[in-house]
Amino acid sequence: MDAPEKPDNEAARIASLCSVGVLDTPAEERFDRIIRIASAHFQVPIALVSLVDTDRQWFKSRQGLDAAETPRDISFCGHSILDESIFYVPNALDDPRFSDNPLVTGPPDIRFYAGAPLHTPDGMRIGTLCIIDRQSRVFTNNELSVLRDLADIVEAELGRARLLKVQEELSTTEQRLQHILRLSPGIIYTAHGHERLIFSYISPQMENLLGYKPESMLGNPDIWSNLVHP
Repeated sequence: MDAPEKPDNEAARIASLCSVGVLDTPAEERFDRIIRIASAHFQVPIALVSLVDTDRQWFKSRQGLDAAETPRDISFCGHSILDESIFYVPNALDDPRFSDNPLVTGPPDIRFYAGAPLHTPDGMRIGTLCIIDRQSRVFTNNELSVLRDLADIVEAELGRARLLKVQEELSTTEQRLQHILRLSPGIIYTAHGHERLIFSYISPQMENLLGYKPESMLGNPDIWSNLVHP
C-alpha cells in the first residue's frame, strides 16, 4: 500500500482549509443534496464530500458510509488532491497502490474510485467530491465531465461558507470596536479635508462632551468650524 504524499504547499493548504470554517460542522442539506445527485446519477452506493485534514479525511457530507472520517494515510482522497485532474481507479484490487489497503480488503470494500479535487477561492486543493463502488467499472469522459461539474457546485458552496465565516468575524470585530469606542473618554473620529474637515465617523462621546449628536456633524464641516477657535 502506498500512503499518499503530502503536497509541497501543505501548510498553506491546511490554513486555507481551516479558513473555510466547515471542519467538524454538522451535515448541511446544500452539500447532502449534491451527494444524493452524484450517487443516483452514477449509480454508486457511496458518495462523499471529503476534506483532507492534517492526518485524516473528514466527510462534510456522506452517503453509503457510516464513518465520519478515516485516516489520511489510507485515503484515496489524499492521492486525489495531489493533482488537478480527476483521480480515477477502475479496480483497486489491480492497483498496487491500493490492493492491500484496508479500505479495499475490508469494509467498505472499495473497488472503483473517482475523485474530483475541491478548491478554495485561493486555488488550494482541500478535498474531493468522490464516488465509490464495490465493483470495478469503466468511467467515460462524459462521466468525468459530470463529476467535475458537480464538484464545481460543491466548491461554490464552500466559497459561500468561507464568505459567511469572514462576515461573522468582521461583525464580531466591529462589535468589539464599538464597545471600545463607547468606553473611550475622548472623542474619536475619522475625517478628510484640510481647511474644512468632512467627518465620516464620530464617536458617541461627542454628545457627552460638546452637546452635539455625532450624526448631526457627519458631512457638515460648519458645526466643527464654529467649535474651533480661529
